This record gives sequence, C-alpha cells and structure tokens, in this order.
Amino acid sequence: MDTLFSVWPLDERSNLNWRLGEPALHCHPFHQVFFVTEGTGTHWVDGEETRIHGPWVMLVAKGKTHLYLPDVQAAGWMFDFGEDFLDADASWLFSDFLASPNLPLPKDELFQQASILARLIWDLGKIKNDEARPVLRHLLSAFLHLLQGRIREQAAHKEAHRTSDFKLFQAFLRLLDASFAAEKEVEFYARKLRCTTRSLASACRLVLGKKPQSLINERCMLEAKRLLLHSDLSIQQIAAELGCEDQSNFTKAFRKATGETPSKFRKSRILIQPGSGTKS
Repeated sequence: MDTLFSVWPLDERSNLNWRLGEPALHCHPFHQVFFVTEGTGTHWVDGEETRIHGPWVMLVAKGKTHLYLPDVQAAGWMFDFGEDFLDADASWLFSDFLASPNLPLPKDELFQQASILARLIWDLGKIKNDEARPVLRHLLSAFLHLLQGRIREQAAHKEAHRTSDFKLFQAFLRLLDASFAAEKEVEFYARKLRCTTRSLASACRLVLGKKPQSLINERCMLEAKRLLLHSDLSIQQIAAELGCEDQSNFTKAFRKATGETPSKFRKSRILIQPGSGTKS
C-alpha cells in the first residue's frame, strides 16, 4: 500500500467550508505542513494559541493535538504525508519535541522559491497516478530542505548544519522522544548515545543554546500539558505517567516551568479551548 500523500488548497471556499463544519481540536497519524502565502488565521498546538499572518509555514508533527482556523481571506496549501514519505535528512523537522508549528516568512527570495515548489506540488498532486509519487516526494523534500536553514536560523544560536554536533543533537532528540517519561538523567542519554555528557551539552548548546537537562524537563512539561488538556487522567495519574511518583514534586516542577499549578493550568485552558460551538 502506498504511503499517504495529499495536497489541499487554502482558499476562500475551502476556508469557509472548514469553519462552517465546526472543526475541533484533533490529531493525525501523519505529518502536516501548512504554507500560508497570504491572509490570517489562528493556530492552536498543545494548548498554545498563535495568530498567523502570512506568509507563514506551520509544521505539525503526527500526534500533535492542534487546530488551524484560517480566516476566509487566507490562501496557500496544506500537505498531508506519512512518515515514510519523508526523507531522513528532513525528519528532524518533525521531532515530537522540536517540531515548531510556527515559521513566519518575509516576502523574500526564499518565499518566492517555496511558492514555486508548493505550486508544483499542488499541480502534480492533482494527478492521481503512481508515476507522480516519486516526483512528489522529491518536491516535498526540496520544499522542506529549502526551509531548514531558516528554521535553524530562527531556533539556533549558531549554525550547526551537517556537523557531528548536529547529528548528535538529532540523535538525542529521537532518543528523548522515546525515553523522556522513564529517563530524566543526562547521563542515561549520553551513555545510550555513546558520548560524554560534555559532548552532549556542547551539541545542545550549539543548536538551541540550551542544556540537555533543560530539554529533558521541557519535553516532560510538554507531555504534561498535553495530558492535562486532552485526557481525563487525574493529576496523580499524569505524574505517574511521566515517571514522578510524588504528585507534590510534579506540581512543584510544573509550577516552576509554567507559573501555574497543573490544576489551574487545566481549568484555565479548558475554559478557553476552541471546540464549544463557535470555535473548535
């Protein structure tokens, strides 16, 4: 069976139909890219609301709970694709931890090049035959690779492209996504990655300007927010899910990271979550 790949227009008709359908927060078993060439909208990802002003690219990794509500005048395209449709060099963009849903773009040469590629993907994506799929995969890869430098520029303190530090950082993120609930110590990740804690710290500092321990903590807090907003688990159960047997320690860590207790975070965000009639 061929892996998923679909492309959809963002235009006045589709935007209006989407909003009239009262869409709700949801997640997909595949990745999504929204390329908004012009117009505005609102995007919710993991409980965070962002106002979109095109040009803008949104990268939504599979499994992320999100909702994009475009205003009627927004224009562009949306790509849906399975993980095996993505080449290995671009997969880091959709790390569950790192994937950023927000990349504002100025109307510069990169935007023009991305627009050309997106138009080609749209034109070819309307042709439903097996011969088009390899070309679509290459075009999508080219589109994502075109954005990688800008994404790193936005996220990184220094460029780490194609260096051993960046490869180590990529490997750390993959391991972190798989192990954060059970493993909280930097030494575990360094041991699994067959490097020193100093080397791992250097790679994380080079790419994101952060310490490995900070990234481990942030990944845990991201999952905590998701479970608070999108599950019926109690605070104690969420703490246990994240490997924290003492609920009071979990509450202290969450308050330190967010400025709110878990219960207050859950209550305040549920009250403003889209999905109750006019918003979804």
